[in-house]
Amino acid sequence: MAKRILMILNNPYTYDPRVSSEAESLLDAGYEVKVISWDKSRRYPLRENINGVDVFRIRIPIIFDKIFPFEILKVSLWQVLAYKFALKMYQMWKFDIVHVHDWPDLPPGVWLKKRLGVKLIYDSHEVWTYMVFTRGFPLWLNEVIWRERALIKHVDALITVGGGYKKYFIRYCPRVELVLNAKPRMNKWIRPPTVPLKIVYIGGFDKERCILELLRAFDTLGIDNFEAIFAGPPTAGITSVIERYSKRNKAVRYLGLIPKDDVLKRTMDGSVIYFVFRNMVPLYKIGMPNKLFEAMSVGRMALAGAGTESGKFVQEYKIGLAVECDENELRDVLRYLTENPKIIIKFGKRAYSVSEKYNWKTEFRNLLRIYHDLSNSRRELHETHP
Repeated sequence: MAKRILMILNNPYTYDPRVSSEAESLLDAGYEVKVISWDKSRRYPLRENINGVDVFRIRIPIIFDKIFPFEILKVSLWQVLAYKFALKMYQMWKFDIVHVHDWPDLPPGVWLKKRLGVKLIYDSHEVWTYMVFTRGFPLWLNEVIWRERALIKHVDALITVGGGYKKYFIRYCPRVELVLNAKPRMNKWIRPPTVPLKIVYIGGFDKERCILELLRAFDTLGIDNFEAIFAGPPTAGITSVIERYSKRNKAVRYLGLIPKDDVLKRTMDGSVIYFVFRNMVPLYKIGMPNKLFEAMSVGRMALAGAGTESGKFVQEYKIGLAVECDENELRDVLRYLTENPKIIIKFGKRAYSVSEKYNWKTEFRNLLRIYHDLSNSRRELHETHP
C-alpha cells in the first residue's frame, strides 16, 4: 500500500488551514507526509516540522524577485525549482503519491508523474482562471494561457472544494471528487453573545469582500451595542481603513494576522460571522469560504452574500441571512439583529446542528477513500507487472 505522500504548495503552508488539515490527518491515518512549499516573503525557516509534517520551503533567487515584481511572473520559476527539489528528495525518500494544490503546482506534479511513475492528485482549492481574470475570459483563451485541460488529463484524481467548482472542472475531467473545507466540530454548542452584537470577519481582504461597506454601515448605525472584529493579513486600502475607524470607535478592532489555532476560538467569541462577497466576481460567486464552515463548526449565525453559492447554502439550511454588498442593506440588517437577538441564537443553534453533516471528520473520510483507491490501483499494477 502506498504510504509516502509529497505535497507541493505555492504558499508557506503555515497559514493554509485546508492543506495542514489534510497533511496532519493523513499523518494520523498512518501515511508519511512531506511538503514542498513556496516562501514568497522569505520569512519562514527553510525546513520546519509542524505537528509531525516536514515542510521544505523554496525561495526564488532575490535577483528574480527584483526583475519580476508581480507574483504571476515568477510562477514558472517556482514550478521548475519545486520539480528539481522533488527529484532530489526522491533519491532519499521515494514517495508514492504527489498531491498538488492549485494550478501553479500542477505542472511539477505532471512532470514528476511522467518521470517517476508516481500517482498524482490535483487538489484545486480555487478556479485559477477566475482568480486571476476576475471578470472572466473565454474558455479557449484560458486554455491557451494555462493549459490546465491538457495537464488535467494526466491526473489520477481531481479534488475540489464545492459544487460550483465541480461544475467548472467536470468539463475537463469525467470524475471530480469533493472534499469540502469543513472544520472539526466542537464537542458542544455554546450560546453566542448577543449584547453587544459581535460581527467577526477572519480572512483575506480585498474590495470585493465588502469590508468597506460594512464599516460604513457601522459608522452610520448610530448605536453602541455592537462590535466589529477583523483579522487577516495587512492589505493596502483595506486594513488601514479598518485601523482608522478603530481609532475613533473602540467597537471596531483589527487583530492583524492571527495564528491558525486561534481562528475557531475567535469565531466562537462572535455573534455573527461575516462573509458577504460580491456575486458579480466569478470566483466569489461559486466559492464556499472557510468562514462558512468555521461558523457551522462552533454554531454561529452566518451573514453571507446574496447570489453566491455560500449565500444559497446559508439560506437553504437556514443558518443565517444572505444580503447584498450594500451599505444601506447592511445597516438595516445589523439594526434588525440588534433588535431581534433571538434570531442569532436560533440560527447559531441550527448551524451547529448542520455541522453534524458538514465537518472535517466526514470530509476526511472522502479524502481517505480517494487515497485508498489510488493505493490499491498502484498495488494491482505492481502485481500485474512485477
